Amino acid sequence: MSKKVENIGNTFTSAENKKKQQQKMRRRVVRKRITLFGGILLILIIILTVMLVTQKQSNIDDAAERQEKEQQYQKQQDEELALKEQLNNLNDKSYIEKVARDDYYLSNDGEVIFKLPGEKSEEKSKSSKEDK
Repeated sequence: MSKKVENIGNTFTSAENKKKQQQKMRRRVVRKRITLFGGILLILIIILTVMLVTQKQSNIDDAAERQEKEQQYQKQQDEELALKEQLNNLNDKSYIEKVARDDYYLSNDGEVIFKLPGEKSEEKSKSSKEDK
Protein backbone atom coordinates (compact mmCIF):
# COMPACT_ATOMS: atom_id res chain seq x y z
CA MET A 1 0.00 0.00 0.00
CA SER A 2 2.76 2.37 0.58
CA LYS A 3 3.87 3.97 -2.60
CA LYS A 4 6.65 6.37 -3.10
CA VAL A 5 5.64 9.65 -4.56
CA GLU A 6 8.13 11.19 -6.87
CA ASN A 7 8.19 14.78 -7.94
CA ILE A 8 8.10 15.57 -11.55
CA GLY A 9 10.97 17.86 -12.35
CA ASN A 10 9.08 20.31 -14.48
CA THR A 11 8.84 24.09 -14.03
CA PHE A 12 5.25 24.08 -12.76
CA THR A 13 5.93 21.75 -9.86
CA SER A 14 9.13 23.56 -8.94
CA ALA A 15 7.26 26.91 -9.03
CA GLU A 16 4.50 25.47 -6.83
CA ASN A 17 7.07 24.11 -4.39
CA LYS A 18 8.70 27.57 -4.23
CA LYS A 19 5.32 29.16 -3.55
CA LYS A 20 4.64 26.67 -0.75
CA GLN A 21 8.08 27.34 0.74
CA GLN A 22 7.48 31.10 0.60
CA GLN A 23 4.06 30.69 2.21
CA LYS A 24 5.63 28.61 5.00
CA MET A 25 8.29 31.28 5.54
CA ARG A 26 5.62 34.01 5.62
CA ARG A 27 3.61 32.02 8.15
CA ARG A 28 6.72 31.59 10.29
CA VAL A 29 7.46 35.32 10.10
CA VAL A 30 3.84 36.18 10.90
CA ARG A 31 3.86 33.76 13.85
CA LYS A 32 7.10 35.25 15.14
CA ARG A 33 5.69 38.79 14.84
CA ILE A 34 2.44 37.80 16.54
CA THR A 35 4.41 36.08 19.31
CA LEU A 36 6.65 39.13 19.73
CA PHE A 37 3.79 41.63 19.83
CA GLY A 38 1.75 39.32 22.05
CA GLY A 39 4.68 39.08 24.47
CA ILE A 40 5.09 42.86 24.50
CA LEU A 41 1.36 43.27 25.09
CA LEU A 42 1.46 40.72 27.91
CA ILE A 43 4.39 42.54 29.55
CA LEU A 44 2.51 45.85 29.29
CA ILE A 45 -0.59 44.32 30.85
CA ILE A 46 1.48 42.91 33.72
CA ILE A 47 3.22 46.25 34.31
CA LEU A 48 -0.07 48.16 34.27
CA THR A 49 -1.66 45.64 36.63
CA VAL A 50 1.23 46.00 39.08
CA MET A 51 0.95 49.79 38.87
CA LEU A 52 -2.79 49.58 39.48
CA VAL A 53 -2.36 47.40 42.56
CA THR A 54 0.35 49.64 44.02
CA GLN A 55 -1.70 52.76 43.33
CA LYS A 56 -4.74 51.22 44.99
CA GLN A 57 -2.69 50.31 48.07
CA SER A 58 -1.25 53.82 48.13
CA ASN A 59 -4.76 55.28 47.97
CA ILE A 60 -5.86 53.09 50.88
CA ASP A 61 -2.85 54.19 52.94
CA ASP A 62 -3.48 57.83 52.09
CA ALA A 63 -7.15 57.53 53.06
CA ALA A 64 -6.22 56.04 56.42
CA GLU A 65 -3.65 58.78 57.01
CA ARG A 66 -6.19 61.43 55.99
CA GLN A 67 -8.75 60.05 58.43
CA GLU A 68 -6.14 60.06 61.20
CA LYS A 69 -5.23 63.67 60.38
CA GLU A 70 -8.90 64.65 60.43
CA GLN A 71 -9.27 63.11 63.89
CA GLN A 72 -6.20 65.00 65.10
CA TYR A 73 -7.61 68.19 63.60
CA GLN A 74 -10.93 67.63 65.35
CA LYS A 75 -9.12 67.07 68.68
CA GLN A 76 -7.14 70.27 68.17
CA GLN A 77 -10.30 72.21 67.40
CA ASP A 78 -11.94 70.86 70.54
CA GLU A 79 -8.85 71.78 72.53
CA GLU A 80 -8.82 75.25 70.99
CA LEU A 81 -12.47 75.71 71.92
CA ALA A 82 -11.76 74.63 75.49
CA LEU A 83 -8.79 77.01 75.69
CA LYS A 84 -10.88 79.89 74.36
CA GLU A 85 -13.54 79.14 76.95
CA GLN A 86 -10.88 79.03 79.66
CA LEU A 87 -9.48 82.36 78.40
CA ASN A 88 -12.95 83.90 78.59
CA ASN A 89 -13.32 82.55 82.11
CA LEU A 90 -9.94 83.97 83.11
CA ASN A 91 -11.04 87.39 81.88
CA ASP A 92 -14.14 87.17 84.09
CA LYS A 93 -13.50 88.68 87.53
CA SER A 94 -16.10 86.54 89.33
CA TYR A 95 -14.53 83.33 88.01
CA ILE A 96 -11.08 84.42 89.19
CA GLU A 97 -12.48 85.19 92.64
CA LYS A 98 -14.16 81.77 92.79
CA VAL A 99 -10.92 79.96 91.82
CA ALA A 100 -8.92 81.99 94.32
CA ARG A 101 -11.39 81.18 97.09
CA ASP A 102 -11.73 77.47 96.25
CA ASP A 103 -8.17 76.53 95.35
CA TYR A 104 -6.01 79.00 97.25
CA TYR A 105 -8.24 79.75 100.26
CA LEU A 106 -8.02 83.51 99.71
CA SER A 107 -10.57 85.72 101.37
CA ASN A 108 -11.75 89.29 101.41
CA ASP A 109 -10.95 91.59 104.30
CA GLY A 110 -12.83 90.52 107.39
CA GLU A 111 -13.74 87.05 106.13
CA VAL A 112 -12.63 83.92 107.94
CA ILE A 113 -12.33 80.61 106.07
CA PHE A 114 -12.94 77.42 107.96
CA LYS A 115 -11.58 74.20 106.56
CA LEU A 116 -13.63 71.18 107.52
CA PRO A 117 -11.92 67.78 107.65
CA GLY A 118 -14.22 66.02 105.12
CA GLU A 119 -14.39 68.79 102.52
CA LYS A 120 -11.03 68.28 100.83
CA SER A 121 -11.40 64.52 100.39
CA GLU A 122 -14.91 64.94 98.97
CA GLU A 123 -13.71 67.55 96.49
CA LYS A 124 -10.85 65.33 95.37
CA SER A 125 -13.13 62.34 94.88
CA LYS A 126 -15.62 64.49 92.94
CA SER A 127 -12.90 65.92 90.70
CA SER A 128 -11.36 62.49 90.06
CA LYS A 129 -14.79 61.12 89.07
CA GLU A 130 -15.36 64.08 86.74
CA ASP A 131 -11.95 63.60 85.11
CA LYS A 132 -12.79 60.03 84.17
